[in-house]
Amino acid sequence: MAPKKKKATKEEILQKKREAERKRYAKIKNDPQKREELREKERLKYLKKKEKGTRKLVENMTPREHRDAKKKWKQHCTKYRSKKKVLANITNSFIKENTPDSDVSASCQMEVAERNNKNKEKMLRYKIKKKKDEEIKELKRKVLKYKKRLSRLKKSTNPKPTDTPNTKLQKMADNPESRKDLVKKALFGEVLKQQIEDNFSEMKTVKEKRLLTKMVTGKIVDKYKLWRMKNTGVISYKRIKKAKIGHRLERRKKISDKCVRAVVNFYEDDSNSRLGAGKKEFITRKSERKQKRYMLDSLLGLYEKFKLEKRNFTLSYQTFCKLRPFWIVMPKVDKRDTCLCINHANIDLKVSALFNAKILNYNSYQKLLQELCCDRYNEKCLSRDCQKCFNNNPFYKEFNNMRRINYKKWISEKADFIDPKSKKTRRVTKYVKKSFDVKPRDLIIELQDELETFLRHERNIVHQFSAIKKLKSMLTEEDALIHMDFSENYITKYSQEIQAFHFGGSRTQISLHTVVVYLKDTTKSYCTISTNVSHSPAAIWAHLNPIFNALPPQIKHLHFLSDGPVTQYRNKTMFYIMATKISKRFPYVQNFTWNYTESGHGKGAPDGVGATCKRTADALVATGGDVENLEKFVEAIEKRCPAISLSIIPDEAIEEMSTEIDREVTKMKTFVGTLKVHQVTGKFFNPTGIKSNSTEIVMKTLSCFCDNDYCVHFNIGKIIYEDKPKLNVEDVYTDSESDNEAGPSSAVVQPFKTGDYIVVKLLSKTNMEYRYVSIIDKIDEEDGEIRVTFLKLCDNKGQLFRYDADDVSDITMDQVVQKLSNPNIVLKGNRIFYKFDLPVDVFEKK
Repeated sequence: MAPKKKKATKEEILQKKREAERKRYAKIKNDPQKREELREKERLKYLKKKEKGTRKLVENMTPREHRDAKKKWKQHCTKYRSKKKVLANITNSFIKENTPDSDVSASCQMEVAERNNKNKEKMLRYKIKKKKDEEIKELKRKVLKYKKRLSRLKKSTNPKPTDTPNTKLQKMADNPESRKDLVKKALFGEVLKQQIEDNFSEMKTVKEKRLLTKMVTGKIVDKYKLWRMKNTGVISYKRIKKAKIGHRLERRKKISDKCVRAVVNFYEDDSNSRLGAGKKEFITRKSERKQKRYMLDSLLGLYEKFKLEKRNFTLSYQTFCKLRPFWIVMPKVDKRDTCLCINHANIDLKVSALFNAKILNYNSYQKLLQELCCDRYNEKCLSRDCQKCFNNNPFYKEFNNMRRINYKKWISEKADFIDPKSKKTRRVTKYVKKSFDVKPRDLIIELQDELETFLRHERNIVHQFSAIKKLKSMLTEEDALIHMDFSENYITKYSQEIQAFHFGGSRTQISLHTVVVYLKDTTKSYCTISTNVSHSPAAIWAHLNPIFNALPPQIKHLHFLSDGPVTQYRNKTMFYIMATKISKRFPYVQNFTWNYTESGHGKGAPDGVGATCKRTADALVATGGDVENLEKFVEAIEKRCPAISLSIIPDEAIEEMSTEIDREVTKMKTFVGTLKVHQVTGKFFNPTGIKSNSTEIVMKTLSCFCDNDYCVHFNIGKIIYEDKPKLNVEDVYTDSESDNEAGPSSAVVQPFKTGDYIVVKLLSKTNMEYRYVSIIDKIDEEDGEIRVTFLKLCDNKGQLFRYDADDVSDITMDQVVQKLSNPNIVLKGNRIFYKFDLPVDVFEKK
């Protein structure tokens, strides 16, 4: 009977299972495919546990769970390291037991070879060190040799120094034979000291005393410290110290000529000072006479601006003030300005009222601009395009709105004027300075409403000044800038006048039109005078004719600069003269620009020319001469001011020009927004170099002198004047007696075809001309019409357009301005754009 098998215990069963698992895992690990499958299975199991939340991350554990996990990790790491250590010990003991013993003789040989190598290296180091020591010793010997030679050379070349005063006296005191000489020297020193003291006490001026102190002070006196001797009053420590400081200050006063010129040019810039226009506004220093210029800001404000603009110069505020030219002066109350800008004046009055009410911390528009802008001379800041300061507003303190504020303001009023002679009533406009009593909040709201207009006004001033300054620096031999202005009329005078003449109406008025012409290398001044005191466009053109005659023949680009009164330079008559008269007067001029300064800020160089002429004529009258007519005025100026060219404009020339313009008044066109215009540009030649039959002038809100022929900066509109030639009868009708009867005309070749890109002009109800790019869809030859689809502009350069399928219209052939080359197709996402190689001159209605 076979013995019964004993039942395996629980521990034995578990042991068998573990062995089976080990074998299974070993089999899987030996098979690469099964090993990868097992890894993927384990990875998925881990992710499932992670999704269910049974396997938590550290960030999801509670503090207690985290502590328990760290304990388990620590146990696992300890167990893993102990296993590794036991395995390493077993491996080392196995290698040691199975490795045969090495031969003793071989190890001894290795030790001997190693010792020999060390000895060789030691000997080599010793030799190198010994060689270096010998070289150092030799060099030291040479240094001593050359030092000795140098000392001998110095002794032979330099003279033996003379004995110092102290050494001389010691030698004389030691030698009994020279003691008599010692007494004489002591007597000489005492006599000289007494005489200096007597002379010093008799001197009355500080300058003489300083001169004597300089004569008896120096290095030797400083060496022996003679100021310690109490028996002398001339040589003292304080006087010697002052003399030394004075020398140092003289050396520090030196400033480079380049820096001085930069400061003077900065003061004379039109954006920092304005030229006095009055004939008495001059100043003389050291026989040099200059026309006064009045600062537009305080010295401190100008100094801050100088530091920003001229960063390459480092100047203190005191030095900046000292370098101010004598003709740059601060405006005074008794020399008040009667040509103030109404915008600045009204803002100043409001800010001053708020300052007096302790609502603002400043009382001038300059400080207001400094608070609103990062840089008050930066166009981006003034246009509110700066990302740093576009939200800046004045800081208002707390105030009681029930306490009213009184402020003044310049306003225009309509008033009835009764002529004392004709007794007729006329309606006139008067400007008065009125007082208003308002609540603080109402005044603040009014100031806030005017800030945008004020900042735009200030931006225009800065831009126009900088644009003209840039133009002057870019002038070439083919460019000319003509800066003009009317000066105040001069009244004829006699050196001695009877009462009836002085208080009566017997005086003659002389109109002065002053011009400064800027060429590439020269600047010339002109003054045209006339007894006709009209300042109309016709008079302006008549006054400019002598200046045109003096221009070089190679001029191709004309630039004009003036202020912008609508009765003189900025009106539809002047626009017509620009478009039609310049090309006739200058056949080879390709283009022109007429630039206007901002309203209230038109003072410039021509005002100085006018003041010089009137002041010179008055000086002649003051010395006994008479200036009773045009000829005497010209004679007085030509002799004393040869740099100013004078010309007399006869009344007939002005009247002839007025008549000619009156005949062409129907051709003139008005422009809506004339007061916004600060530049008028025109071209007389098309891109192919052929003179155009029509002249197109472009209106701009600001001046721009970029090199782009298709400049669209600041454009606000255009005016086109077509030059239609007169037709003769022979050109229209054929001769009935001619042998060659007029036959049928040949077919006209159409210049366009379907699919061409063209520029089309459209006129609004106010005669405003707009230009659009379009594509031809259909041509109706019988009616002479073209059906087009318009393209819309998508960039600021005038090159990128998109197709607008809903914007379709029928136009005539006369409305086609230009044919364009085929554009390139540009894809942006699902959108299609058309890009032309050159900018297209378009003006779309917004």
